[in-house]
Amino acid sequence: MNPTLTRLRRILVMVPWLLEHPGAGVEEVAARFDVTVEDVLDDLDVLGYCGLPGYGGGDLIEASVSGGQVVVRMAEFFARPLALSMREGLSLLLAGRAARASGVLGEDLSDGPLSTAIAKLEDHLGAQAEVPVALDVEAGGADVLSQLWPAVRDRRLVHLVYRSSSKDETTSRAVEPWTLRSVGGAWYLQGFCRSAKAQRSFRLDRILQIEVGEERVTAPPEEEVGPPVYRPSPHDPRVVVEVAPRATWISDRVVLDDRAPAADGWTRLEFRAATLDWAVRLVMRLGEGARVVEPPDLARMVAERATAVLALYDHGTGPN
Repeated sequence: MNPTLTRLRRILVMVPWLLEHPGAGVEEVAARFDVTVEDVLDDLDVLGYCGLPGYGGGDLIEASVSGGQVVVRMAEFFARPLALSMREGLSLLLAGRAARASGVLGEDLSDGPLSTAIAKLEDHLGAQAEVPVALDVEAGGADVLSQLWPAVRDRRLVHLVYRSSSKDETTSRAVEPWTLRSVGGAWYLQGFCRSAKAQRSFRLDRILQIEVGEERVTAPPEEEVGPPVYRPSPHDPRVVVEVAPRATWISDRVVLDDRAPAADGWTRLEFRAATLDWAVRLVMRLGEGARVVEPPDLARMVAERATAVLALYDHGTGPN
C-alpha cells in the first residue's frame, strides 16, 4: 500500500485511541500500532499542521509528549453537539425516502428504524420537509437489484454472466454474495468468487445474466468488507509514465507507488494497473500529455491502438 495512505489511516485511528487513553506512554502507543517510537513522534508532529482556513496549524488538535507520555487535546468546539444545516438535513431526508421507496432494505428496516429516522428529520426540518422534490434514483443495474437482495439476505449462491471493463472480457462466475453497496452512483455486489477463489466486486450494470441458486453459502467474514476499489497486487503490471503538467490529474485516479520530477517540467508516475489494456485506455485519454517509460509492451500496445484509431479517420469512419 502507498506509504502516505498507510500513515494517514494510522493517524485517523491513533487520534481517537489517544483521546480515550490520555497519558499513554510513547512506547505503548508504538507497540499498539506496530510502529517505531520515531514513527509515533513523526505522526504527532503532523497533527500540529492541522488547522482551519488560514492554515496556521494548532487550531484543531494539540499534541504533546511529556515524561514519555502522550496527550492529545481537541479544540473546544468539538465537544459541542453538531447541528445539521438545511442542506445536510434535506440530503439525509431525500436519501432516507429513496432507500425506503427502493425496497432493498426489506420491510423490517424500512417500516421500523428508517421510518422513525425520517419522521424525526421531517419534524426537525419543519415546513422545509414538505417542499415537493422529484428525485430520480434509478442507477445502472437497478433491474437486478431486487433479484440480488434476497440472495444476499438468504445467503444463496449466485451465478453471473459478467462483462469486465478492466479486462474487456465476458465470463461466467459463481459468487457467494456478501453485501450490496452503492458507490459513486453505481451498485456493486461484493462476495467470494469461486472462479477467482478470492473476494471480488461486481458492478451491477455489467451483469448480463443472473440466476439465484438454491445452494446455501457460508456467512460473510466478520470484518467489514471494504469499498469496491482497486487494490494493487505485486502480480499486477508495473507501469511507469511521464505526464505533462496538464495531465497530472491522473495521479488521483491511480494508487501511486512513486512520483518524481522528470525532464521538461513533466512528472514521472509509477503505479500498478489491473491489466495493460486498462493502462492503454488511460494513456490514450492523455494523448500527447503522456509518454510511456515502462513496460515496453505497454508502449507497443499504445502505438498499435493509436495507429488503428488514425486508420479509422483515414477511411472516413472516425467520429464526426
